[in-house]
Amino acid sequence: MRRTVGFVLVGLGVFGIVLGLLLRFYAYDRLALVPLNQQSESISSGEDMTVFYPARLEEEDGVDVTATRLVRGDPDAPEAKPDGNVMVWDVGVVVEDTEGNVISASLDHLCLDRHTNEAVQPCSGEGIEDNSDDNAIDSNDRVEHSGLSYKFPFGTEQRDYQYFDNSTKRPETMRFVGVETIEGVETYKFEQKVPLTKLEDREVPGSLVGEPDEPSVTAGRFYENTRTVWVEPYSGIIVKGTEDLEQTLRDSSGEAHVTLFAGTLGFTDETVRNAAADASEARTQLRLVRDIGPLALVIGGVLLLLGGLALALLGNSGGSSTPGAHSGQRRELQPQ
Repeated sequence: MRRTVGFVLVGLGVFGIVLGLLLRFYAYDRLALVPLNQQSESISSGEDMTVFYPARLEEEDGVDVTATRLVRGDPDAPEAKPDGNVMVWDVGVVVEDTEGNVISASLDHLCLDRHTNEAVQPCSGEGIEDNSDDNAIDSNDRVEHSGLSYKFPFGTEQRDYQYFDNSTKRPETMRFVGVETIEGVETYKFEQKVPLTKLEDREVPGSLVGEPDEPSVTAGRFYENTRTVWVEPYSGIIVKGTEDLEQTLRDSSGEAHVTLFAGTLGFTDETVRNAAADASEARTQLRLVRDIGPLALVIGGVLLLLGGLALALLGNSGGSSTPGAHSGQRRELQPQ
C-alpha cells in the first residue's frame, strides 16, 4: 500500500513540474500578446501653451489644448496573421484648442511585433501623414519605423530602449531613470531627449523671420522634445506620459523668430487612472502565469516527487521475519 501511494505521489509530482514549465514557457507566450484588433484612446492636455495661428499670422500665449490619440488595430491587413506575431496599427492624433481649432493632425500606419511592440518590416502602406493635405498616407508620406512605438514590451527591463519619434521620424534613446508608483501601480520611469532637429524648410512671409521687405523667404521648422513615460513592466503599458516640446521657425543663421507650438502636454488624470487600471489587471494575470503559478507548481511538484520516492523506497524495505529468527519464544537445548 505504501508503495502504491508513493507511485501516485511521484506521478503527481512529475505532472506538477511539467505543468509549471508549460505555464511559464508556453501559456505565458500566448498571454503576453497584444490582440490584432487592439482599440484604445488616450487624451493629453496642455495649459498655457504657445500656439501659432497661420490664418492670423500670429502666435498666442496662454492657450489650453487637448491632444486625442486613437489606436485601431487592423486584423485584416496582410501582415496580421491570426497565428502570427505581427500586428498592424493605425494611430491618429488630433491637437485642438478649447475653441475647436485644429492645431495639428497626423495619421501613422505601421506594423509592430505583438510581444515587443518594435517596428516590423516589410509593412505595406507604412508611413506618417502629418501635413494635413488629404488625411491619407501616400507615397510622399513613406516612413520606415524602427524601435518601439506607443507601448513597451511585455517584461520591460530596467535598461535603455530605442523609441521612435514621429516628428523627427527616427528613434531616440529612452533612458531608464527610476521606479515610481502611479495610482498604486509600480512603474519604470523612462526619459527621452530629442535634440533640436530641423524637420523641413518652409516658404513663409519675410516679416515672420525679420525680413519685412521680402514677400517670401525660406525658413526652417525646428523641433525639440523631452518625453517622459511611466511604464508598468509586466504588461509594457504606458500608465502616464508627458512631453515638454517646442517647434520654432528659424532663419538661415539658426535664430528662432516664431514659436509654432510650445509647452507641456501630459496624460489627463482620467487617462492615467484608466491606464493604471488596465495595467494592474494585466500585471496580475501575467504574474500568475509567468512567476507565481509556475513557481508554486514546480516547488509543489518537487516536494511530491521526493515524498513519493521516499514512500516507494520504504515500501520495498519491509517484509516477513526470516525462518529461524527469534519468534518470541525461548528455545532450550534438548538432552541427548
